This record gives sequence, C-alpha cells and structure tokens, in this order.
Amino acid sequence: MYLKRMRPHQLHEAVERGDPLLVPAGCIETHGPHMAIGHDTIIVEEICDRVAERLKVVIAPPFDYGPTGYALGGPADGTIDPGNDAFGPYVKSILRNFLEMGFKRIFVPIMHQGMEAPLAMAFKKSAAELSFELVLENGHPRGWWADDKLSKTAQNFGRIQVLPMILPEASPPAGGDHAGYNETSFLLATRPELVDQSRLDGNAPWYCRQDEEKNSWSANADHGNLMVEAVVNAWVKRLSG
Repeated sequence: MYLKRMRPHQLHEAVERGDPLLVPAGCIETHGPHMAIGHDTIIVEEICDRVAERLKVVIAPPFDYGPTGYALGGPADGTIDPGNDAFGPYVKSILRNFLEMGFKRIFVPIMHQGMEAPLAMAFKKSAAELSFELVLENGHPRGWWADDKLSKTAQNFGRIQVLPMILPEASPPAGGDHAGYNETSFLLATRPELVDQSRLDGNAPWYCRQDEEKNSWSANADHGNLMVEAVVNAWVKRLSG
C-alpha cells in the first residue's frame, strides 16, 4: 500500500499491525544515452512494488533528488544535485515524521553510489541522530542509557535501517554498475519502455562498455529478471525475519 494514497484509518491499522515502511531512495542522474535519468529511484520503486505483492508493507513516496556530486555531468545532462547541506536536514525531517507516525520498522533501500556515499550517509546520519534525540524529546532524562530499566524501554535504535537495494544475499546474480550490463538489464526487466539500446554507439561513455561481453549493448531482460527475483526474495526474507 502506498503511504500517500492511504486514509488515516488505514495508516493507523498498518502501524498497529507493525507493517514495515519502505522508503525508496535514489537520484536523478544521466545514465548514458539509452536509459531514463531516474533509473536509480525507478528500480528501487519497482523492487518495493514486487515486495508489496508478497508482504504487507507500506511504500513511502521516494526520495528522488539524492546527492550526485555532479560526478556524471550537470543539469544539461539530466543530473541534479541538491547539495549535502540541503539534503541532510530534509532527510532527517521526513524520517522524524515517519517515526512520529508510529512506524517501528523503517527500511531505506539505496541504489546509488554505494553505502558510504553522500546519499546513504545522509540517511544513516539522520537515523543515528534521531535514535538519541527522540529519547530526550520524549521526556527521558539525560543519562537514560545508564539506567537499566530505561535503556531497555527508551531505545529507538534499529527502527530505521539504511540498506543497499541489492542485499548481499542477492549477489550473485544481482550486481551493480552504472548504466552498464546490470543496471540496463534491471530496467529492461521492469520498465523496458525506458530503455533504448539503439541509442548506443561508439560515442557512448566508458561506463557503458566496462566489459567486452557484458555491457550496455548485451544487457537483456533475462538477466534482469534473474536479478530482480533474487533481490525481491532477499528483501522478503529480511522483512519476514
């Protein structure tokens, strides 16, 4: 179920059941001449949709405008960068609201630049800060962790988990790159109308041709489907645990 389509009673029921909240996170960034610039968020949304077909989960509106550092061009190339100083506080404010809604299990699948890059770090930093701040804001005294009883009841740790979309259990067959064999295959399997391999030519960026055999030209839906299945299975297992 999509958070933005829910009525208040549906939200309350989902929270009461303990349904996990999935928060897709990616970016708007050029992905070669053949792919949609929103690939990173689109594929996370597609994975979340497929997880929702198998489990009761709530899917939050995505974080589309993640930091890119303009590593692959600027706005003229389809790349947007909000800047870390602007993005971090925004992330924290939205995550705070999700916690205040009552969600006990919030998962942020990341598909962009890895788990030590600005996008993932913004979420991890916000989650860590909120874990402590909300305890004090809820009226617990400083030093609460030293109190055995309070330390067991006041903790917010683990309520927000920031994880790679491709969980370790899904690899292989799932793997990452940038607009190459894997990412192109992901999109061919889920949103083929957003890929046009005929646009690839000798001027395509280096990241399209990282391997002589497995590249943007040879990407295919069969490989994409194998990766999607593995990723979805890994998330279903994680969320069911």
